[in-house]
Amino acid sequence: MAKVDHPSVMRVFYDHQVFSLQNAGGAARYHFELIAHLLRLFDVRIEILLGLHNTIYPFSSLAGPKLRVTGMTSSLRPGAKRYTINEGISNVLASTCGTFDIYHPTLYRAMKLVRRRRIVVTHHDCAHERYPQMFRNAALIVKNKRKLYESADAVICVSESSRRDLLHYYQVDPARAFVVYHGIKPFAVDEEQTTNSPPAQRPYLLFVGFRGTYKNFAMLLHAYATSGISRDYDLLTIGGGAFSLDELSIIKSLGVAHNVQNLQGVGDSRLAAIYRGASLFVYPSLYEGFGFPPLEAMSVGCPVLVSSTSSLPEICGDAAHYFDPEDPNDLSRSLLNVLNSPDSLPTMRARGYAQVSRYDWNQSAAKTHQIYLNVLNQ
Repeated sequence: MAKVDHPSVMRVFYDHQVFSLQNAGGAARYHFELIAHLLRLFDVRIEILLGLHNTIYPFSSLAGPKLRVTGMTSSLRPGAKRYTINEGISNVLASTCGTFDIYHPTLYRAMKLVRRRRIVVTHHDCAHERYPQMFRNAALIVKNKRKLYESADAVICVSESSRRDLLHYYQVDPARAFVVYHGIKPFAVDEEQTTNSPPAQRPYLLFVGFRGTYKNFAMLLHAYATSGISRDYDLLTIGGGAFSLDELSIIKSLGVAHNVQNLQGVGDSRLAAIYRGASLFVYPSLYEGFGFPPLEAMSVGCPVLVSSTSSLPEICGDAAHYFDPEDPNDLSRSLLNVLNSPDSLPTMRARGYAQVSRYDWNQSAAKTHQIYLNVLNQ
C-alpha cells in the first residue's frame, strides 16, 4: 500500500446508514459518542450526512467549525424507505465534498461516490452469522460485510470476543483487526425522581433494549413466571418498542399480564432512576458483541445477572452474576439465588463501579484516532 502524506488536519466522513435504520440504539450511540470525543480531543474536520432522520442523539449541539452535519428531522420511520432515500441524497452530496482522509461507514456498506484515502469500519458482532435463521436478510448483510471488510484498511472490533468472531467468519488479516472498547457515560441519578416517581408499585426486575430474536426475552418471561418470582416482583421492560402480539400472548398464557410492564420514550435521567430502583437487572441475550445495558446498570449501582456467553463475561468481569442462556432452569435458579442473597449487594455494587471505570470514551476516541493515523501512514 502506497504511503500517503500525513494530513495537517484530518478529514473524516461518517454516513447516514445507522441513523436511517434506528433513532436510538447501541450502534448509533457509539458513532455519536465517538464523534463527540474525537472533536474534543483532536484537530479533525468531520462531516456526517444524516439525511432524513429523527435521531435522539444531539448532533446539533456538536456542530461548529470542526463538524458539519447535513440532514433534517423527519417523521419518516426508520427502515428501508428512509435508508433508500438517504442513500441517494448522500451519494450525490458526498460526491461534491472532495477527498476525505478517512471514510468510516456507520454500518456494513460503503457508499460508492465517497472519495477517500482510507476506509475504516467498526465490527460490532456476528449475530447474523451465528443466527441466520432469526433474520430475514442475514445472507445479504453477510455478503455486504464480507465485501466491506475485504476493502477496509482497518477493522475496529468492540471486544476480543467480536474480534475472534470476525476472524472466524471472514478472511481478514489479523494485523488489520483491532480491539477498541466502547466507553460508558455514567448516568446522573435524580434522587428525587428515584424516590418520588417509582415506575412500579412493587419491587421490580428490569430488562432494557430490543427484545427480539437472539435477545432471548421469551426465556426471561418463562423463568419469571415459573420460578414464582412474580408473586413478589414486577418485571419492567424499557425500550424495544411495544410488546408484540406474540409477546402479549406469552405474557397472558403465563398469567403475569398484571405484573409485566413496558415503558417507551424514557430519557436518560428517568432511565437512570429506573436502573437505580431495580432489584435486579437481567440480560438473557444469547449473543453480544459488547453489551451496553449491563454496564449502564452497574454505573448506578444496580445488581446485574447476565448470560455467560459471547462478550458478556469479558465486558462484565466479576461484577455480574451469570447463567446459561440456553437453560431456562438455570435462569430460574439464578434469579432466586441472587434475589435471596441481599448480603452480596454491597460487594457487587462496588465491583460494578470499578468495572464501569474501565470503559472511557476519551480512550476509545484516542485509540480510534491512532488507527486512523496508522492507516494513513501505511
